[in-house]
Amino acid sequence: MTISFTYVKESYLFNKKTFIYPGLIESSKQADDLTPIWTIQVTDREASICQGRAGQPVMSSIIEGVHKDLAQFTYQGKLTNGGFDGTRSTWAFIDFDGQRYDWMAGMMQNCWKLEDAQGATIAQYIGMSRDYKIRGTLVLQAKVNEALIALIHLTTKMLRYN
Repeated sequence: MTISFTYVKESYLFNKKTFIYPGLIESSKQADDLTPIWTIQVTDREASICQGRAGQPVMSSIIEGVHKDLAQFTYQGKLTNGGFDGTRSTWAFIDFDGQRYDWMAGMMQNCWKLEDAQGATIAQYIGMSRDYKIRGTLVLQAKVNEALIALIHLTTKMLRYN
């Protein structure tokens, strides 16, 4: 079972909102007639995700650290965290059930694989496209709950090569 999502920036100039659409979209023009299922809003040190184009955040995060390499996530009153793990060279986070996940950098820049503690691949993120407004695609390869989906989407905004 795989489920795909495409991340599309709100505009070419501003990067404050990213809309998440179901399926694979090859050009941002295709997204014009679609309704996003999630929206990520980012400010300097905060990010949130809501369902649809607008609304109350389902999850929010505060980004910390000199290099913005730590984050604290809030979902329905519960807190968890994530950050860059220098010993493993991964971007790791703990879900709201206490399970650890690691974003592993791929061989190509902006390609990442999310693994659980047992090494099973949960998702893959490719953060590049020929269309400048398309920020990337995410392919879920395992069944996950809403909290983990929102956490996965939010953590993709924090991935970068250190």
